[in-house]
This record gives sequence, structure tokens and C-alpha cells, in this order.
Amino acid sequence: MEAPPLKVSLVVVCHHSSEVMSECVSSFRRVGGEASVQTEVVAVEQSDDQGEQRAVAAMDVDRMVVRPNAGYAAGLNAGMEEATGETLLLANPDIRFAGGSLGPLLDALGGGYDVVGPQFVWDAAGEILFPPAEDPAPSAELRRTIRSRWQWQWQSGLAASLEELWRVWSAGGPVAVPNLRGPLLAVPRAAVDAFGPFDEGYFLYYEETEWLWRARRAGARFGLVGNSRVVHHWGHSTARREDRGEVEARSRERFFIRNYPAVWRWFLRRMAVSRSEAGVSGEEISRFEELPEKAADVWLISSFPHLVPSVGCVKRSRLPDGLSDITGTGRWFALAASRGEGGWSPVGSWAWGRS
Repeated sequence: MEAPPLKVSLVVVCHHSSEVMSECVSSFRRVGGEASVQTEVVAVEQSDDQGEQRAVAAMDVDRMVVRPNAGYAAGLNAGMEEATGETLLLANPDIRFAGGSLGPLLDALGGGYDVVGPQFVWDAAGEILFPPAEDPAPSAELRRTIRSRWQWQWQSGLAASLEELWRVWSAGGPVAVPNLRGPLLAVPRAAVDAFGPFDEGYFLYYEETEWLWRARRAGARFGLVGNSRVVHHWGHSTARREDRGEVEARSRERFFIRNYPAVWRWFLRRMAVSRSEAGVSGEEISRFEELPEKAADVWLISSFPHLVPSVGCVKRSRLPDGLSDITGTGRWFALAASRGEGGWSPVGSWAWGRS
């Protein structure tokens, strides 16, 4: 007898998200068909807005859980309890699966990784790449903090940073990474059972960081799947919250208290109030459109001169026009670099806008 197809459950946590969620659900059904799997959609609506509830219920969902907004972690836990698939996709509502993106995620899970995520992109063409998730280990956090404060430290670590971005951004399949981004995580049900639920003490931000850090310490392997592209409409879930900065700060502090030694927390707090003097100086231009053409293996664009975090592109001589939407306001920095036998060489850096 032929075995039944794999069942994959998409768990979507939403809060006033109906305007973007339909694209998430429909694209999941489409890539599920391409991968020849059975698909299930569990929507967790954390709003008492009946109009939102009706809009979500009208979508192609199998089950909808309506509950008070107790935070993203609580929503994920509620959705995972309802899901019946052997593989779970834990998702924000503001993502869209590009064609052929599900199969590589499932293949990576079958190839020895315990939790995997896609390469998130800003644009439909998949040219503007989001950075890989930062390593939450205390030693890695300390290195990032030091590099962002002193120029000589930043400069000495630039080549290694570019090489790591190149390794991830140019990958044609899964690559091992120390952490993953939370808008979409693919995980077998058995791994969820082994690593436990998300910590509902986090209302927003750091809930997936805590869960993944716990899984990593238990021996889990994470893979970022370069040939799986998922569009993420960054900021939708938090744009309506005027207190999002305070919420993120509280979650960050909670994560540090639970996972970092006291002396490390003290040092990081001291460093956080010191002035950063590291990063690119850059040729001053008036706006994004004035960036020149430069053949480069990696382009980085960031609102920080130390370029962490950065969106970026690989193997281009000119940046996509879609970046003008990202960099329309505020102060921005760009770096172009090429990779040769002798290592990495910057070919130009620029700065524009006002703080």
C-alpha cells in the first residue's frame, strides 16, 4: 500500500493581519501542491475584532483559534496544539512563499537538520536579501558589541563578516547556521515535542530566539535553506504598536537575564551607553539613486555605519530599484566588496540622508 503524503501544517499567528494574511495562506497552498504534500492551515486570531475574525475565517483555513492577544509565543503554542501535521511551519502572517520554496525546506529537514528556515527576501524578484539571524550566544553578542564600538575591531573583523554573509547569501541549498529568523520556522512535530513550547513570558520579540537557543543547547542543528525564498513584509506585525521599542527592550532584557552571566550583562549595558565610532565613513551622496555602478560580490545597505544588520545583494553591479523604498528616509550607509584570492576588498562605500 502506498504511504500517504506528508502532512504539513502552517500555523499563522495574526492580530489585525487579514490584509496580508490571505497571500500567506494562498502561497502556502500553492507550494504545498508543488511539493505534493497534504497541507493544513491553522490560524490563531488574537483579536476581539469581529470583522477581523470574519475575514480570517473566510480564507482557506482549516481551523481558526480565536483568543485574547497574549503575545506571539502564546499564539504559536495555541496553534501548535491544534495542528495535526508531521511537519509544522510556524509563521508570521506577513510572508509569501515564492514558487518552489517548500520542497527545499522539507528536504533539509530530511537531511539532518532539526529546524530550518528560508532565505528571506524583501522583493518579489528575490534580489534584496535579509541578513541571517545573529548568533545569540553571549560570546557572539560580546564580539558584535565590541566591533560596533571601536573602528580597529570593526575593520579587523570585516573580511570574516563579509565571508559569512557570502557563505549564506550565495548558498544554493541548506547551510548550517547558529540561529534562524522567526517569521518562518520549519520544524518536525517530534522536535517541537522534544524542545518544548515557546516561553509565553515574551509578549513580542525574542520568543523564537529563546526557543532556538534552548534547542541549540540541547543539540539541535539549524539550517538556512538558500534555495528556498520567502518574501517578508518586514514590520507589518509591529507597525501599529507605538510602544514596540519598549516591548523589544523588555524582551531583550528578559533574554539576557535568563541566558547571560551577570558580569556579561553588566559589561553589555555599559557598552550600550557608550558612543559607537565604528564603521564606514563613505563618500557622501544626496540619495540612493546616486549610488554608482560597481561590480561587486556583496553589497550591504544599513542604517548603521557598522553595517549590522544589513540587507544586501550578491553578484551585482547596481542595486535593485526596490531599495529606494527602504532607504527613503533617515541616514543610510552602503558598502560594495569583491572576493578574490587574497580575500575581500572593498570597492566603495557611500552615505546619504539625515539622522
